[in-house]
Amino acid sequence: MTRSRLDSSRSSAPRLRLAACLLACVAAAVVPGVGPVSLRLAEAGDPPASGGEVPLDTFFKGAVVAVEGGKVKLRYDFATADQQQDWTQGVPWNIAKDKADGIGIGDGRLQIRGNVGARHVAEWEGDLLITCKLVPDGVKDIGGYLSTPDSSSDYVSFTIAETYFHKWDSKPGGDTGMMKFGKQFSTGNGKGGYVGFRYLDFRKPETEPASGKTSAFSFGRRQNSVLLTLDDTKLDSLEPGNKMNVVQAGFYAIQSSMAVDDVVIEGTLAPRFIQAKRLALRTAKPLAPDTGGAPAAPAGLDPAVAETLAAYKAGTATALKVVPIVGDPARSDLDREAAALALRTGPHRALPAVVDLLYSPDLKTRTFGIEIVKGMTGKTYGFEPKASEKARAAAVRRLNEDIDKHPELLQGGGG
Repeated sequence: MTRSRLDSSRSSAPRLRLAACLLACVAAAVVPGVGPVSLRLAEAGDPPASGGEVPLDTFFKGAVVAVEGGKVKLRYDFATADQQQDWTQGVPWNIAKDKADGIGIGDGRLQIRGNVGARHVAEWEGDLLITCKLVPDGVKDIGGYLSTPDSSSDYVSFTIAETYFHKWDSKPGGDTGMMKFGKQFSTGNGKGGYVGFRYLDFRKPETEPASGKTSAFSFGRRQNSVLLTLDDTKLDSLEPGNKMNVVQAGFYAIQSSMAVDDVVIEGTLAPRFIQAKRLALRTAKPLAPDTGGAPAAPAGLDPAVAETLAAYKAGTATALKVVPIVGDPARSDLDREAAALALRTGPHRALPAVVDLLYSPDLKTRTFGIEIVKGMTGKTYGFEPKASEKARAAAVRRLNEDIDKHPELLQGGGG
């Protein structure tokens, strides 16, 4: 089905012309004794002016967990505020928004509220996959998108319970699926600024999303197809129309809101992006652990600790054997980090034992503790390791109350 819609981005033309005129005037400036000067305005994400290549883990604020040539795997747990620097507010379509609409990190998640989106800074070529834990607030018109910096009208939406764009076609919508947009789909092939679209694969999910309930959500493209997964519902379709060679990925909401966590982006960085940002395809520090699989015992681990963690993984030792390793300041960081990872990716029934770490007088122990709690529950309960004892106690009280009210928090996890 094809539907035309006026692309209101044309209204920005006067501002663009004014900006171009101002830049032309500045670029024409002449410095005495030097001659004409060519100037360029700095852009967000530009590398430092001092020169030299920038390692990936310096440029990106998320964790770099894999690098193979130009293929990179990034992970965002949004445990730190600086991770938001890799995400800019924006969507590829024009839509009015309220002052309260926006994006931001809250409770260890990237929050998206109102008629807005969060676009990742990188540009990609070829296959691309974005996975995350998605927590709806509203339960419709939320999801992800792929757009291209080479066109203002070509993009693909990956939407849970899509209704907004269906209204362009006088249809109620409501199913979950994908749509491809482009002027090539409109009446008159885009003349007059109109953008059309094609419905791709749509289906009612096997399990309907619920407000506050975490869902596994992923989207992206593989060869000539685009794909979407929502829990047990898997969709894919050939991508029609103009091929988007270089893409950017983002999340969005329309008259709704949601939060995402544990976002993993895996794909090949576009060569022009690598060149423009002067990126070195390496990291300055060792790769961050990829917690998507079972943790392996790192080299140099205390043999006794390695034995305990192996027993914990096998189910022959309980969390009461592992938690003290994390909480012992006298142990090496390597031992403590390995134990924390085992707890974070292990059975959630260990959560009550992990809570004890939050009472520790040791700052690093408390930091490990809340990272484990967040890995199990997806929440921090407002706990800040450096906060006052009173503030920390209030956060721990909220955590314990949540465990009492929701015993299902102790179910699932690895092991």
